[in-house]
Amino acid sequence: MSDAQLAAEPPLSEPLTWKQICERYPDEWVALVEIDWVNDTGFDLRSARVAGHGKQRKEPMLQAAPLWARYHRIGHFYTGSARTPLTPLLLFV
Repeated sequence: MSDAQLAAEPPLSEPLTWKQICERYPDEWVALVEIDWVNDTGFDLRSARVAGHGKQRKEPMLQAAPLWARYHRIGHFYTGSARTPLTPLLLFV
């Protein structure tokens, strides 16, 4: 990897738990690398490094873009409550 590539990479946080990530970046989108999952079937993670964060969905992935050369997987998550539009409930009788 060249010096120019290293200079362009965003700084990574130290390994953090999901709780620590949510406390540090409340109600933000985060890009995570080096994710240590508890298991392969759920969302529980032991730790991860934050490679980018922001209030808008695209911000962290733009910040983390230079890392695609080094990481094959970059997680993209929201630290706040899920915001979903209300959908009508249809009942069939």
